[in-house]
Amino acid sequence: MPITTCAEAQAFLYRRFDFERTMVAQPTVPFKLDRMRNLAARLGNPQQDIPAIHIAGTKGKGSTAAMTSSILTAAKHKTGLFTSPHLENLRQRFQINGQLCSELEFVKLVNQLVPVVQAMDIAANIQPHQDLKPTFFELTTVLAFLWFQQQQVDIAVIEVGLGGRLDSTNICHSIVTAITNISLDHTSLLGHTVELIAAEKAGIIKPNVPLVHGCTAGPQAEIESRALQVDAQITRARQNIEYSIAAQSVQGATLRDVSMVIDQTTKAWPLLEIGLPGQHQINNALVVLGIVGCLIEQGFEIDDHAIIEGLAHVNCPGRLEYIAGQPAILLDVAHNPDSITKLTEYLQQHFSHQNWHLVFSCSQDKQVVEMLDILIDKFKSITLTQFHNNPRAVNCGALLEIAKLSATQNKSNATGTLQAESDPIRGISHIEQNADSADLIVVAGSFYLIAECREQLIEKSQSGTKQ
Repeated sequence: MPITTCAEAQAFLYRRFDFERTMVAQPTVPFKLDRMRNLAARLGNPQQDIPAIHIAGTKGKGSTAAMTSSILTAAKHKTGLFTSPHLENLRQRFQINGQLCSELEFVKLVNQLVPVVQAMDIAANIQPHQDLKPTFFELTTVLAFLWFQQQQVDIAVIEVGLGGRLDSTNICHSIVTAITNISLDHTSLLGHTVELIAAEKAGIIKPNVPLVHGCTAGPQAEIESRALQVDAQITRARQNIEYSIAAQSVQGATLRDVSMVIDQTTKAWPLLEIGLPGQHQINNALVVLGIVGCLIEQGFEIDDHAIIEGLAHVNCPGRLEYIAGQPAILLDVAHNPDSITKLTEYLQQHFSHQNWHLVFSCSQDKQVVEMLDILIDKFKSITLTQFHNNPRAVNCGALLEIAKLSATQNKSNATGTLQAESDPIRGISHIEQNADSADLIVVAGSFYLIAECREQLIEKSQSGTKQ
């Protein structure tokens, strides 16, 4: 029987093995591209018809993908965008010109996958050692390729899921590759040094396909070594693009006197506004400008208006997202020590005169001790919680014990302000009842925590505004 509803289509996908929900040091289903190539081939290799911008990086790849898509859409190019994970709706992973794949289209696409998946499952049962059963992420990736092909997009922006070399997205037909930055994350799978992680992410670099990166010294050498081996033109976003900072606010930064060389000609913009907040978004925007330069050199028409509008009006929920209220709430998907440090720097820059209250949760495979060491003495109160939409969550009681140990070792006076609450919304409500109206509640530590809270918090803020 064919799938007839969006709920049935999602259930079909969620029944597959999902690394996002079962992350372990040594997965029982290995990362390998042969299975993904087999899946795509059975569907006619739709990815080969789609010029793609392929974006990897420890942090910032989602924001970079969103900014790139926003500029291309403003330039009147029909632009596909595939990102992961999603916040509230699985279809948020699949967008064209900022519009989600409709429920009707989604059901149709999943029905196209069903017979192919069934055939691969049968083959896997005959040869169980071959690991032929396609995973959740492989199916969502090929679904994006199918949809983009059928909708005849001009170009697609593809965010890597994990790593790069063996990621399912690495079968895409890339015309530009980008690596935003490298820091420690997913170390059990990608390596315990930034150089090893860089080598995995450098696996997306293709022969004669231009590379843009925003990396620093150690990872830069590894990435550029790979690029030189395959004759990939290199754009160093941090070095090849000149700019100064005109202003920074809670809404984002304004850059002044931005210039770069495109097709041997210097291109300049007096002012560029970045519609995403945080110092780190400046570096992401530089990578985006590098990508745009590579596309212009390949003949894509992208005028100044598209660049200005696309950067200024980008939408990327969950990244230092401010929700008005008394107290106000700040949501951030920061989930490794590097991004947690950037979060605290942002707070110190823009909210230094307020008391901060933290609601924190994280996944089991993250550097929880290192993150809490950074956070432990920065907040008036810290509530350790856990999300329930993914089994990888660390138990809030265990988090509380880690936080107490961190407070003791760091000689912090935070031990009296630490508490555990298994329900994040209840934890936030408790803070709201006891905090001053001018305080700030910060919710951070995991994409899945933000996904579980965001809709309810926005609805509550909007209803409160109307009253």
